Amino acid sequence: MTNHVHGMNPSPPGDSTIKQAKRVNQVGAGPANGARSIRFVAASKLPVNPIDWLVADYIEQNTLAVLYGGPGKGKSFFAIDLACCVATGTPFHGQAVRQGAVFYIAGEGHQGLARRLRAWSMHHRVSLDDEPLYVSCGPVDMANPMHAAEVEEILHELSEQSGHDPSLIVIDTLSRNFSGDENSAADIGRFVRRADLLRNPWKATTVIVHHSGKDSERGARGSSVLKGAVDAEYELTRNVDRLITLSTRKMKDAPEPAPQSFQLVAVPIIDDQGGPLSSAVMQRADATLEAEPALPALGKNQQQLLAVLAEYHREIAERLASQGRGDKAVLIPLEDWQQRCKDQGIARNRFHEAKETLISRGLVRCDWPHVFLVDPPTL
Repeated sequence: MTNHVHGMNPSPPGDSTIKQAKRVNQVGAGPANGARSIRFVAASKLPVNPIDWLVADYIEQNTLAVLYGGPGKGKSFFAIDLACCVATGTPFHGQAVRQGAVFYIAGEGHQGLARRLRAWSMHHRVSLDDEPLYVSCGPVDMANPMHAAEVEEILHELSEQSGHDPSLIVIDTLSRNFSGDENSAADIGRFVRRADLLRNPWKATTVIVHHSGKDSERGARGSSVLKGAVDAEYELTRNVDRLITLSTRKMKDAPEPAPQSFQLVAVPIIDDQGGPLSSAVMQRADATLEAEPALPALGKNQQQLLAVLAEYHREIAERLASQGRGDKAVLIPLEDWQQRCKDQGIARNRFHEAKETLISRGLVRCDWPHVFLVDPPTL
């Protein structure tokens, strides 16, 4: 007598095997009305591709990266240098680049940015005319989903017009393009998702320029969610001799490259009315070591003058930003700078000696009646 399982008819021989095979074959395949968005593949079928470099040995294509450092460490100079090299196909200090369109989301300092771009072009003798390098006319609030969506739409339009897919997106700085709370894991998580959405259609690289925290040993400022989310993290430091060093603090899927050191080199430029100005560009430090011996460290008075000027610059920049005039040039009267130094006990003759040294070393520029920092601090 045949035993039945509680009224169920026995399955024909091999039926369960056929059903299992069908289920295996359908993993990742969509239902009858469309394809699934989630798929699985056998581990042995995953491709092992060579590293796709944006900048050989330093920055990978299709990654999210952070470049951080304290005020006045050269972050924007570095980001501008990188952007110009990628847009024009110019090697980045000897390292090959993958040319493509570059979108620079600038949160502040557009006048200084324009001067630095012109200085880069003149120094490298590479024209930026007709190159796919685009700069935002103001900050973009990445905490606002409407703003992020609008930027993505603009990227699509400009890439189609130029015929170049975006290779690099620079967000300079996080604080100036984000109204959320840097210390909030949830807010930073949303920022990261929107940054990824910008680059994903083209597998572009996004570099976020950011500030270091009060404790530089702990890395970039704010929530650790950012460090956990990025593929690479780079730190810029600057010593008393004004030598800028790039150090890799995280490289997710590639060997960490050796540190590189740079100097800021003053470059005279001409404004659109034919007037003389000056700016600076980054140059590999070892490129000039033989021709130019290392400069001595700044003296006490020189350091004090520079600190007073940097603080004065910050005060004016913050006031302009609070008035919605962050794109205006920071004009510091030379006489006011001298008076502030006098108030700190620096005699008139010492002031002039220290001032001339700072000018000769390319740290300060004087266009009477104003004085300018060649490398102003970033807010």
